[in-house]
Amino acid sequence: MTRVFANGFGTSLLVSGLILVFLCGTVTAEERFQIEDSVDWQIEILDSTTNEFSENESAHEGDTIRLSIEIANSDTTGGHDEWAFHIELDGEESPPLTGFLNGDVNSTFVNLSFGPLPEGEVLLVLTIDSTGTSESLLLLVEPNPLNLTAAGGPEVALIGEPIHVGDLLTASILVHNQGTESATVQLELDAGDGSLSLGPPIFINPGSSREVSASFTPSIQGAIEVEWRVLSPNGGVARELNGSFGLEVRPSQTQNLVIDSTQWTLADGLQAELSIYLSEGRSRDVIIEVAILDQTIEEVIQSFILHLDPGRREISLTLGHPSADSMIVRISADGWVSTADLEIQTILIPPSLDLSVELGEVNPTKPIIGESVSVPYSLSNDGNTPTLSGTLQVVRTSDGMVLDSKTIQAVPTGGSISGQLMIESWPDSKVVEVQVIWLTSGISESVQLEIETFSADDGQTDLPFDVIAATYGGLSGLVLVMFILVVYRTVSENVEDTGRSRFNILRQARSVRKKAAAAEKKEIPCPECGQRLSIPASHSGAVKCPACTTRFLVEAVGDESATIPPHPESDQRRIETSESTRSTEDSTLELTGESAEESTGGQRQDSADSGHQVARSLEDQLSCPNCEQRLRVPIERRPVKARCPACRSEFMAEVGEE
Repeated sequence: MTRVFANGFGTSLLVSGLILVFLCGTVTAEERFQIEDSVDWQIEILDSTTNEFSENESAHEGDTIRLSIEIANSDTTGGHDEWAFHIELDGEESPPLTGFLNGDVNSTFVNLSFGPLPEGEVLLVLTIDSTGTSESLLLLVEPNPLNLTAAGGPEVALIGEPIHVGDLLTASILVHNQGTESATVQLELDAGDGSLSLGPPIFINPGSSREVSASFTPSIQGAIEVEWRVLSPNGGVARELNGSFGLEVRPSQTQNLVIDSTQWTLADGLQAELSIYLSEGRSRDVIIEVAILDQTIEEVIQSFILHLDPGRREISLTLGHPSADSMIVRISADGWVSTADLEIQTILIPPSLDLSVELGEVNPTKPIIGESVSVPYSLSNDGNTPTLSGTLQVVRTSDGMVLDSKTIQAVPTGGSISGQLMIESWPDSKVVEVQVIWLTSGISESVQLEIETFSADDGQTDLPFDVIAATYGGLSGLVLVMFILVVYRTVSENVEDTGRSRFNILRQARSVRKKAAAAEKKEIPCPECGQRLSIPASHSGAVKCPACTTRFLVEAVGDESATIPPHPESDQRRIETSESTRSTEDSTLELTGESAEESTGGQRQDSADSGHQVARSLEDQLSCPNCEQRLRVPIERRPVKARCPACRSEFMAEVGEE
């Protein structure tokens, strides 16, 4: 018997709340009394508060039940029998209620009334005494008042399927509070493994509906039965807010990692191609970690999270130019249970270059100064990686001057390129040493080349040595010999202590002699141009006319004062000597180291009387009395015996008188 009632809010139609569970009785061949099917039992509910028939869709705690059951008799001649009725609640049975079955009639109605009903699952059982045949009905008794019901269908929704071992499964249901007071609700899950999963408490206001959920993680694979129910400390939870569902738990998903290739070049750095495989099931997040190993020292250079779908996923890694001899790639599950984490290590081969530069024959073989010259070249790379683009230069080694430069494209592994360098203007040098330098990828390779310049003397016999170097060597040797001679001559001369010479004594009276000499002057005419010249009266020797530059000899006062005219040949020599002295630096006088006093045996006497030639002047320079060579004798060292380096004649150098 099914009844349909409108709910108290008029929003939906509900099927009869009497949930009937049928338990089949045991029937033998001798049965003649048959109990009608429990789904056909007529049930009437009396409200406990009004004692009138209830219009509720289900029985509630405290209600009274009126039950009518028909028992059919297939043999009216078989005699009478008895029936028995009892109630089972939470595994306990009530005392049986029995009655008489009239065997003379074809059917009998058993009318029962019992109450008040307890909340829960009440099992109603009717049994035929003689045969033990029984029929039962499970009656779900709702709480009173009924506050919490399912807002939609009385089934939970599952989130997280397909589910694998270690995955989190969430069950939820929408609960409506039709009571007058707020209620706190929780969902409980029982997976049958002895542990209960209780969801967070949800607060529901009167007239509101909210989702209530709970989660659990299965630890074993296979089919499991999960029971669920809605709990509230306020009570009034409808019997429909509990049930069970079946679940197929799959084994944990597996992941696999393959390093497809690694390539390390100078241009692109270290690059790795990886393939990651995920077994059938749900999409997953994994953590990828890339580390390098340099002489047992590990360093993580990249770490990131990757979302994987079932199947294969390819990824490319660009790692630059690390200092490493091996690479480690690790993959681990992020927020789920995998069969195992993976780690793969691979050996790395850093890029290396093996460069070589080869030069061909220079054209022309002997370049001409200022003309262009071509230098053929061939560049090879025997390393394990292509080179980067670079430059090729030809540089003169003597001063680093770049004679030519050109850009060189990348040379592949095991490849080579060739071409020629062009020197537009050949340098002015007999032999030119150049260096051809290949600069690429931060390294260089070079080769030396010595090229001889063309010369008009190339037909003559070549000297077996470098002329320039020989010249420098000869000059150095000459300077060394002259230095040795000077040292030897200085050491070999009999140079006595000048502190005992008359020079020190004469020097003390030098100022007196200068004043006396300045007071005695005489005038003489130039024999060439007639120019009147004023000279010291005591001067005896050569005189140079400032007007015509003629040199002539004069005698001191007291001697024959006639001017000695210059001899034509001697004039010519003196003029040449004068011109020579104007165009060159003055010669340095060789001093013998004897003063005038020492040369006369310690007795001061006039230099002219001693038999030596005398040269005088008021400045550091004077003329040799024999060859008129301009010499330099410092005044502070006079009087002193000197030797002319030109004619090797010796004379006394004295201070002239004004």
